[in-house]
Amino acid sequence: MAHPSHIASLSNLGRCLSVRFQQTGHLGDLDESVQLIQEALLLCPVGHPHRGHVLSILSTPLQSRFQETGQLEDLDNSIQLSREALLLNPVGHRKHGSSLSNLSGGLLLRFQNTGQLGDLDESVQLDQEALLLCPVGHPQHGHVLSNIIMTLQSRFQETGQLGDLDNSIQLSREALLLSPVGHSTHGSALSNLSRGLFHRFQNIGQLRDLDESVQLSQEALLLYPTGHPKQGASLGYLSLGLFLRFQQVLLLHPVGHQHHTSSLNNLSMGLNLRVEQTGNLGDLEEAVQLNREMLLLQPVGSLHHGTSLGGLSSTLYTLFKQTGHLGDLDESIQFSREALQLLPTVGHWSHGTLLNNLSMSLRDHFEQTGHLGDLDESVQLARELLLLHPVGHPDHGSSLNCLCLGLYCCFQQTGHLEDLTECVSASKESAEDIYSLVSNSLMAVSNWVEITRPYHDLSQSNLEAYITGLSLISRSLSMIPMISLQYQHLLSVIKLPGFVSDGASQAIQLGQLSLAVEMIEQGRGLLWSELRGLRTPMDRLQALDSSLVDELMQINHQLEILSTKRSMQNSVDSGAGLLYLQTDSHQDQMKVMRDPFGHSLSEKRHLLHGQGDIIEKIQKIPGFETFLGRKLFDELKPAAKHGPVIVVNCSRYRSDVLIVLEQNLPVLISLVEDFYEQAETLVEQLTEARSGLKASPKRYNHVLRATLKDLWDLLVSPVVTKLQELHIPAKSRIFWCPTSILTTLPLHAAGPILPGTRKFLPDLYISSYTPTLTALIDAFNTTKSSPQLPHLLVAGQYNESLPRTKEEIHEVLQYQKHIPTTSVEGPATKEALEKALVDHEWLHIASHGTLVPKEPFGSYFSLADHSRFTLLDIIRLNLPNATFAFLSACHTAEQSLGSVHDEVLHLAAAMQFCGFRSVVGTLWEMADVDGPDMVKDFYSHLFSDENVAQCNEIGAQARALSEAIRKMRGRKGVTLERWVNFVHIGA
Repeated sequence: MAHPSHIASLSNLGRCLSVRFQQTGHLGDLDESVQLIQEALLLCPVGHPHRGHVLSILSTPLQSRFQETGQLEDLDNSIQLSREALLLNPVGHRKHGSSLSNLSGGLLLRFQNTGQLGDLDESVQLDQEALLLCPVGHPQHGHVLSNIIMTLQSRFQETGQLGDLDNSIQLSREALLLSPVGHSTHGSALSNLSRGLFHRFQNIGQLRDLDESVQLSQEALLLYPTGHPKQGASLGYLSLGLFLRFQQVLLLHPVGHQHHTSSLNNLSMGLNLRVEQTGNLGDLEEAVQLNREMLLLQPVGSLHHGTSLGGLSSTLYTLFKQTGHLGDLDESIQFSREALQLLPTVGHWSHGTLLNNLSMSLRDHFEQTGHLGDLDESVQLARELLLLHPVGHPDHGSSLNCLCLGLYCCFQQTGHLEDLTECVSASKESAEDIYSLVSNSLMAVSNWVEITRPYHDLSQSNLEAYITGLSLISRSLSMIPMISLQYQHLLSVIKLPGFVSDGASQAIQLGQLSLAVEMIEQGRGLLWSELRGLRTPMDRLQALDSSLVDELMQINHQLEILSTKRSMQNSVDSGAGLLYLQTDSHQDQMKVMRDPFGHSLSEKRHLLHGQGDIIEKIQKIPGFETFLGRKLFDELKPAAKHGPVIVVNCSRYRSDVLIVLEQNLPVLISLVEDFYEQAETLVEQLTEARSGLKASPKRYNHVLRATLKDLWDLLVSPVVTKLQELHIPAKSRIFWCPTSILTTLPLHAAGPILPGTRKFLPDLYISSYTPTLTALIDAFNTTKSSPQLPHLLVAGQYNESLPRTKEEIHEVLQYQKHIPTTSVEGPATKEALEKALVDHEWLHIASHGTLVPKEPFGSYFSLADHSRFTLLDIIRLNLPNATFAFLSACHTAEQSLGSVHDEVLHLAAAMQFCGFRSVVGTLWEMADVDGPDMVKDFYSHLFSDENVAQCNEIGAQARALSEAIRKMRGRKGVTLERWVNFVHIGA
């Protein structure tokens, strides 16, 4: 038997050489290390007391040598040795935990290179066992924590299970807290958390995750001097982060956007990045430079060298897409080819990415040079990629997208119909792939729509693409925890501003008018629809199964609270994704450490799962089969109960009016061929003239008059003619439901009816607006428990900027003899107003109304003590007895600049959502002088002897506003824009 000291000497020297390799990268040290420890193992046959120890030591340099050379035999031997060591170190042995970790690390490495999912699952299980054996305070806790973070992130990348990713991020935050600045593992902890946040950004799309990932990578990079073995990984994720942040910002600010230039030139590379920041081409150029530096750090011919080549190829490709410089594209192709030669052809995690990038690069190279060989190779690579990612693989959908684009390019060159047929099939399969990320499915829908729209024979497929896209957009919203974040998402998904209207136009083209109405309803007011679904009246269901109703209402209430949270402002404003508080113990620190977005996302997933189970049970009850599903036309017709609803679909392909009647199918009016372009011109001219209103009021009045005339000629006159043909009596109520850019135009005031007259649409019909048909149905159907005469709450802001407010409020209070009226006691603060609203059915508010550009949820009423009553505050209210609100303030029915038109996010719509079925608002600035007169005329009509008994009935407020506007138009000196400003919304 060998002397124990000789075995120890061999083992220790082998370990030292392995450690020196880790510092220098000299492969000779690694080979010698393996040789020496193998000699020591020969001296420790089965049954030798030191065999388990030597087995554990030998597995490490074998894994390291595999990582350098790619020889799978070394890795298999390492795993076999680790299994034997684990048997020799059973539960209770002091080295059982480290044996679990060693075997887990080898299995993870083999999975990363062969793709065997069984290895990965076993690795996760082993790490979880090891973590139980190494609690906080154990010397190996940090090491085991790092391992399980890696395995969870790897399994997420393979299976797409977001729970694994969320868990890895939470564990990474714990690891970072245990590894403060100066700790030997601080850099690794930074990198692990950066990587997890980076992957979550790729799947959820929240820029705060990406910003924090970039920040953490920058911090990690500072810890590693040039030449440090871990510098390459930090450079890699930093370059990828900068690269994707650039891509995301350009999605929000494309070429032609007013902020595109500033987005490219004004990015601050400060440490406190926020979601609202714009991007910069410098991010991309810095990413390229970082990748070049990383490439120099990797030994030529190694696996790491191949991975670095792939990263550099990707960033160069994106740089080409931005600058059009062919040299960048040529380099990208060259580096992709070199990387594919270095990396294993099967199983390596980056092989699919490289195939995808090379396929796209070659397709673009063909478009630049016309060389058909590039296009043929691009399609061939896409087919190889699809074989690598079969059905069920998370990347199957994106692989289909790659093939689709190549085939469509082939069809455009050759005209071969089989290429087009396969292309459409691929895009459809990708869009419907349940295993794909929603972002990939949305991209597939975009391809499917664009490819099929030009061809008449593919019209039905095109319509199917739009229908699929509408469902996917709703599904993508459900993955985002808060309404304000959902709105940011809507700004960038598949050309949403025109997607809904374009889809409806295809349905109209095919004669499917009812479907067109259903699609418009499904695709507009998405945020309102989601929130409204959380407040669904369930009286009929309550009588059948009260327990299900109670469960659903409880979950819906929790979801509503989550959805209407402010977007983790504390963490966002600080530019950080977590919060540390000084506490006495590690346990307390764990409690206060937060990943706000991740926690909210996990909470929403849990709640949605429970909600889905309950809804599935409800839908099995006869009569509730479509409960909370897409509404069919027969369910939407009741919106026309009190007058026809005029849905105006404005699309670049064709524009039409669909008149919804209570007892009939939709009535179609096709508008002029260039209606969309003319509408765009009207919006641009009116917006530009409004911006110069103070400097040139006469010019604005002239532009407004011309706009009203054009609206009459292009749209309203054909509608009035059709209404008369349908025998809709004069002075009846009509409800406008415009789409797209038309939501910003004053359709209710179109005219004059005849040249040279002073007759406008208000002289023919009483107009109201509705964001959606469902909103109008809810307003009609809301049951009120209040008495016939409502209680009116009056709130006003008194200051020098609104000198006539006191007079206006005084005018309202004159009607106390007709209706119980209360002023907000003390200063009209936000808190006082919210408290008083609970006991009142009516509200009259006179104050400043303010829009916040690009932040519709920040629009607000100014109240006393500088408090703000924001749109988000209003949404949070639930006022089941509310009936009517008069919003005597500026901009209350106007959307903020840069909003998604079809979401109709303004203060008046929020008032309607929280319970007020009828709302009077303003389209733009309101002249302070108009308040007292408008109020006097409005309430005097409403409370006249013949009307007071019906003042709270549906339509009473709309008729009162119509009468007040008629009187206003007759007053001397009242300009056109002052009376056009007032609108009625709702029932």
